[in-house]
Amino acid sequence: MDNRKFILCRNCGALHHVTVFDKAPNYFVVAGAARENPADDWRVFMNRHAGHGLEALKALGELYFPAGSAADPMAVGYLKVTNGHREYLLRRSRRSVGEPLRFECIEARFGEPVVAVEIQERELRKELKLRFRWDSGQALSDAQIDLFIALWRDAAGQVDARGVTATEPSYVNHNISYAAPEAPTKDRLLKQCARHFTPGEMAALRRFVEAHSGGSDVMTLLLRRQVPIEERV
Repeated sequence: MDNRKFILCRNCGALHHVTVFDKAPNYFVVAGAARENPADDWRVFMNRHAGHGLEALKALGELYFPAGSAADPMAVGYLKVTNGHREYLLRRSRRSVGEPLRFECIEARFGEPVVAVEIQERELRKELKLRFRWDSGQALSDAQIDLFIALWRDAAGQVDARGVTATEPSYVNHNISYAAPEAPTKDRLLKQCARHFTPGEMAALRRFVEAHSGGSDVMTLLLRRQVPIEERV
């Protein structure tokens, strides 16, 4: 069976998620021995709601997790579904790790996604503090690190998210992706840096920027996606 299908009871709002595990047996221990208890969740739901108005729903698109982590078993997720004529929004949650997932139909819809452009300040600060060195071998001072990060934040803040294409996904947060900064953005940063650093220091900073602008490295832009959950009016 397609695990992207649901059955909605229009009388009481109950939902059943149709999965390949509907007939998976339950196991319990008696006198130290495991016993199998046959189960048929789909049949139980159908019998419980016999005579009610039942509606088949099918998922559209992927689950959206506001907190970002799909791997978190306690993460709340939202899923758009349709009966073929109208779209609904389902909320996925559970009260404890030991309980099965619960789905409920809510009077809401996905709003227009919003993407914010950010810098990787924590990772960048760590890289500059622990590994970056001037050509003389001397490390940056805390004041120099703060200045460089402030200038980078200002340059990145002028980037229009609508014109940025993600080049690398995050493997821990499905709402985050990374994009290599384009040449005008890097030039804007270095032009501002030139007002505060010596020519020799600028040469080192240029090398640093170029060396760390790929993949999800510390000079790539962080794109954070948010999808508003809006009440249906």
